[in-house]
Amino acid sequence: MHWLEEGPDDAPAVVLIHGLGGDAQFWGVEQAALARHFRVLAVDLRGSGLSPGTVEAFSIEDLARDIESMLDEAGISSTHVIGFSMGGVVAQALAVASPQRIDRLVLAATFAVVNPQARLFLQAIGSVYRDGLSARQLYELVLPWLFSVAFLDDSRSAPYLAYPDEQGEEQSRDDWLSLLAALLAFDGRARLGAIRAPTLIISGDEDCLAPLAGAEELAHGIHGSVLKIVAGGHLMNVESPDEFIGQIERFLLPHRQPALA
Repeated sequence: MHWLEEGPDDAPAVVLIHGLGGDAQFWGVEQAALARHFRVLAVDLRGSGLSPGTVEAFSIEDLARDIESMLDEAGISSTHVIGFSMGGVVAQALAVASPQRIDRLVLAATFAVVNPQARLFLQAIGSVYRDGLSARQLYELVLPWLFSVAFLDDSRSAPYLAYPDEQGEEQSRDDWLSLLAALLAFDGRARLGAIRAPTLIISGDEDCLAPLAGAEELAHGIHGSVLKIVAGGHLMNVESPDEFIGQIERFLLPHRQPALA
């Protein structure tokens, strides 16, 4: 499993988990900001970035086990975890399976289960992508779901809306579809009560892929969690970067020193 690491080796750890179609590079801004105080590891999930995929099908729980193996390799016994979209689903599975390894949990633009509207959309684009849709066409279909109407209408947003012609390691069609299948198969609603880590939930106020109702369901199911609403669509970290990272820093920074035994 590949990851990008930044920050002092002796600082408390933070693991960043990206969403479907992303990789560790998704976290460039957040990793640089958090690395002033933490040892920050941005992972490439299985079949993403520089982490190889697998021929056999896998589950969200398998992806969580990949993170556990990465923590073992990095020599980290416990960590804060920040998951975005599908990464937030993986983070939930990790928090349930290995509660002793999670200090604080941040779930951003995510849900316990894909809602019916987003499910129909994701199933449809998965079907046409499997049938030969190009990566550029896939990007163009998903793009309107990623941002708020105001952001899409703002001429200054053009650099964020253009298809990235200069890409690094291109994700294969099979790897993307395998990750999508794992996401659609996941339903963590019954296990939310098993999450014991202090949890911050962040939702974009115009998120169509992970609407506020899903964030509210997380907040209701995870005892003691805090829900914060940030301006923007699904990628509210792009639309409101200062507000997004500010919420995370206020949640994590008072706890940057390891607890005494």
